[in-house]
Amino acid sequence: MSKRYFPLISALLSLLLLAFPVNAKEDNSWDKQFRAQITEWKDAIANRDPGFKEWQQSEMDVQTLGTGQHQWLVSIKKSGKQVGYLVVGEAPDPDPKSKFVLLEYGLGEYILFDDAFAPREIAAEPVYDGFASHWLLTQNPGTHMVNAKTGESYPTAFVANDPVMGTLPAAELVHSGQHLTQTRMLKQQAADPFDQIGWVHQLQTTSDITWKQLWQEKEGTSVTLTVPLHHSEVLAPFVVSSLHLWDDQNAYVGVWDEGLRFVPYSYAKKVGQFYLNQTSSPAE
Repeated sequence: MSKRYFPLISALLSLLLLAFPVNAKEDNSWDKQFRAQITEWKDAIANRDPGFKEWQQSEMDVQTLGTGQHQWLVSIKKSGKQVGYLVVGEAPDPDPKSKFVLLEYGLGEYILFDDAFAPREIAAEPVYDGFASHWLLTQNPGTHMVNAKTGESYPTAFVANDPVMGTLPAAELVHSGQHLTQTRMLKQQAADPFDQIGWVHQLQTTSDITWKQLWQEKEGTSVTLTVPLHHSEVLAPFVVSSLHLWDDQNAYVGVWDEGLRFVPYSYAKKVGQFYLNQTSSPAE
């Protein structure tokens, strides 16, 4: 090697060595902030809602959802058993104090994008959008979807709706520094929406149950949330279980769906309708 090139190469190497610690420090800072935030939310839910008691002293695994979505699935385990999950996103306009938002969380052994239900095809990509979450399988010819919660495969003719969860303002989502302040229970045990079918008779009516009305319902009241999916090819009904209020302002609705899952109330109102069942038996 000619000596006249040595100083230039040395200078470049020095610059690289100087830059690397800075990048490593930034990456470490982001990871530290992310870990601290999901731990804070997990503990806030576990300590405030008795139903999430299993989350106390639990462990977390993190995986990225999709490519470039800035969303992460946090799997929560205790003694090797799956007990729930969080779905976390990066705020659209993050600031140092509010970098992340809580998109969804759930309780139970079956989480979103569970390996037990994952398609075996190599080209399966996880796509998160609340109740419309799915694996997207690219095959010849065309593509098709697999439900991210149940593993149900949809017909190839089904097409996903435009994403909704990502359009919600950060102000309507739980963000950094917020705490779970109030909870209400409507259905303590897992329930099938077809056990009480009053909501079926109301499908052609305009339903407008507000958060205030939901919050005032007594325990044992049967409320159903119906969500049309894939351009109304599928109607997915869910029994409302419980309600969470963060910092007395950000509302989340818990529904039974192979476990308990909570989504923002503002999201639920955008994609579906709430019905207060007026009948007490399927026969009615």
